[in-house]
Amino acid sequence: MSQIQDISQLREFLTVYNTLTERCFNNCISDFNAHKPLVQEQDCVNKCIDKSMRVNRRLMLSFAELGPKLLFKQGQPTGTESVKVNLRF
Repeated sequence: MSQIQDISQLREFLTVYNTLTERCFNNCISDFNAHKPLVQEQDCVNKCIDKSMRVNRRLMLSFAELGPKLLFKQGQPTGTESVKVNLRF
């Protein structure tokens, strides 16, 4: 089971990485005549990646904080607990 989770996490990471790379490339790179990105393009890519990573970090922190509260409201049975209660009667 651990190997399946590792593969799933790797797949998710690669999807996020590819999406970020494509978005920043499409937004920042415009001159294809040079062998290296122009200074302005490189600055744009760095800012794009930095901004995306900060947004992702904030979303993950918010989810880690709010997710459990929303999923398991105190004093209310979860979906599986209510099914177990109904099966007893």
